[in-house]
Amino acid sequence: MAGTTILPLGNDQRIAWSLNFEQEFPAVSAVLGFTNVEQTALLQDSAAMRHGILFGQGAAAFSKAGTAFKNGMLGGTQTPTVPTFTPPPSPPAPVEAGIIERLSKAMNTAKLSSGYTETIGEMLMIATVPTDPTIPPDAKTTVTPTSMTGSIVRLDWTKGKFDGVFIDSQRNDETAWTRLDFDMRSPYEDTRAPLNAGKPEERRYRLRYFIDNQPVGAWSDTITVITLP
Repeated sequence: MAGTTILPLGNDQRIAWSLNFEQEFPAVSAVLGFTNVEQTALLQDSAAMRHGILFGQGAAAFSKAGTAFKNGMLGGTQTPTVPTFTPPPSPPAPVEAGIIERLSKAMNTAKLSSGYTETIGEMLMIATVPTDPTIPPDAKTTVTPTSMTGSIVRLDWTKGKFDGVFIDSQRNDETAWTRLDFDMRSPYEDTRAPLNAGKPEERRYRLRYFIDNQPVGAWSDTITVITLP
C-alpha cells in the first residue's frame, strides 16, 4: 500500500499545493484512473479550499482592523480610516463541506493506481507524507504582553509555521481557564470591559498553537497582566 497521504500542514502551504495541483493534475488524471467528472470535481474542491483559506485570512485581518478602528475612535487622538473587507477574487463553483477528506482520499487512490509513479507523485506534491521536523511536539509560543489604557491588553506572539493560536484567560480570582478567542495574526488585543468598571484587574493568559483548528504543541507560559483603567 502506498501509505497515508495528507495535504500539507498550514494554510499558506495548502494554497501553494492547490495552485500546483490545478496546474498539474489535468495532465495525469486519466493515467491515474480518474474520469473527467472526477477530475472536474477535484479541481473544484482545490479551488474552493484555496478560496476558503484566503477568505478566512482576509476576514481575520478585517476583524483586527475593525478592532483597531474601534479603539482609535474611542480612545485615540486621530480619527482612523474606516476599514473595508475585500473578499478574494473569483469565487469558485460551490462544493460540499469536507474538502480535505475528499482530496486526501483521492490522492491516496492516486498513489494506489497502476499508473502512479514517483515522478507523478513529486509533480502533484504527494510523493511523501508531509511532515515538518522543525516543529517539535512540545512547541510553544512566546508572548509579550502590553497593558494599555482603557483596560486593553495587547498580546504580541510569535506565529512561526502555525496557522494561529488559541487564547485562554483567567481574571482576578478565577481558577478555571476560559477560551477567550483565537488569533491568526499577531498582535491580539483583549478589549473586554473590566469586571468592576473603572478598576484595574489581574488577567492571566495562556496561548497554544493550532493547525487546521487542531491544537499543536504545548501551552505557553502563563502571562499575568494588571490592566490600566
